Amino acid sequence: MYAEKTDYDDIEMSSRLRNILRRNGFESLEGLREYPKEYFIKFRNMGQATLQELYQICEEQGIKLRSVEDLNDREHGVRFDDFLCMDAFRMGIKSKDDLRRYSLEELEKMCPKDKRLFVRLKKLKAVYG
Repeated sequence: MYAEKTDYDDIEMSSRLRNILRRNGFESLEGLREYPKEYFIKFRNMGQATLQELYQICEEQGIKLRSVEDLNDREHGVRFDDFLCMDAFRMGIKSKDDLRRYSLEELEKMCPKDKRLFVRLKKLKAVYG
């Protein structure tokens, strides 16, 4: 179950975090779901304390943030770099379980012209269905 869109002006948080979210174009906390956790540390002025504050607020609001590790599979040699992970997240694939919703044909059509993403998704689909 997803939390309803949250206007973070109504949520208690540090002005630093509020400014970071605004500066990076987030109109709601819901938008954070479209990115892996590892993405946020790259924001200007986002230190570990502010990052932990963000994670805590998201948890309190029922917003589940995913990690690149939810897609990576070291055992089967499948690794997503930052760019491929972002492409997969934009497609709605944020974990290995999300692959079950799509056929190989659908995945191939969804993937950008760079087929590296499709090759990795295809390998994961073969393992996880």
